[in-house]
Amino acid sequence: MIVAFSVTPLGVGEEVGEYVADAVRVVRESGLPNRTDAMFTSIEGQWDEVMDVVKRAVAAVEARAPRVSVVLKADI
Repeated sequence: MIVAFSVTPLGVGEEVGEYVADAVRVVRESGLPNRTDAMFTSIEGQWDEVMDVVKRAVAAVEARAPRVSVVLKADI
């Protein structure tokens, strides 16, 4: 499957780059094929492993932000 997702911290002000970088770092360290562009980070693999990476990426942002918004598209 391929998942394209974006994670946005809420309640942290307008500068969100460092928070998003935390999420992207989790994806990069996963070892799964991935790509980041202006709108989404895409990751490819089996359902469970991809969703685990998405969950950990969201948790990385959630650890520093009071709320998190996630947009996710999947091609299965």
